[in-house]
Amino acid sequence: MRRRRYQRNFDGPGGLQQLGRLVGVALVLLAMGAGALAYYGSTVTPQVRKVEKVLPDDRFPR
Repeated sequence: MRRRRYQRNFDGPGGLQQLGRLVGVALVLLAMGAGALAYYGSTVTPQVRKVEKVLPDDRFPR
């Protein structure tokens, strides 16, 4: 028994609703991704690095 493939028909009477749902889902996913990145960015701290100052002497620069 062959299965029929479901094709989205945006030209039909329910097409605008389908298109609206797809846009809505895309916006929700985009907002969730942006929120996750913002949360991750607010919790990450830079690595602590030791800073050394080089004082010039008579051998500097070589």
